[in-house]
Amino acid sequence: MAGIARIIGAKALERALLSAFQQWTEDDVNGEYWREQFEKEYKYANRITKRKEKPPAENPRDILDTEELYESGIKSYDYSVNNIGARADWHWDAKNSSGEEYAWYVHEALEGSSKGYPRRWTDELASEYLFEDSEIKGRLMSRIDQSLNG
Repeated sequence: MAGIARIIGAKALERALLSAFQQWTEDDVNGEYWREQFEKEYKYANRITKRKEKPPAENPRDILDTEELYESGIKSYDYSVNNIGARADWHWDAKNSSGEEYAWYVHEALEGSSKGYPRRWTDELASEYLFEDSEIKGRLMSRIDQSLNG
């Protein structure tokens, strides 16, 4: 006696998953999620950041600030599909007055940024552990459900 198991319509399933992932990265992540992450307020220890040619950033504030850092990531969004699968990439390449990219300094609160106050806006997507219980994962699962169920 023999048994057979198979999936029928695998290509349609793959198209539905790819479509859901693309919509999620474009609309939910690039469209809303990054904005939410950048608009979170971060309390500073009564600090005012003084800058050349721009108004000072006061306390409390978010990391949206002048929007240069935020916009650099949004504009860098790149979605691609290959024979392995799909991926979405972002690169925050805003530069400070010295011409250096400063996203990593803000993300990790390294020397040259607000020491002691990391603003890790990418961690929920980068960490499987944090992603597992996140709202943004819920949005992906909703997209997949919509795509599969019409």
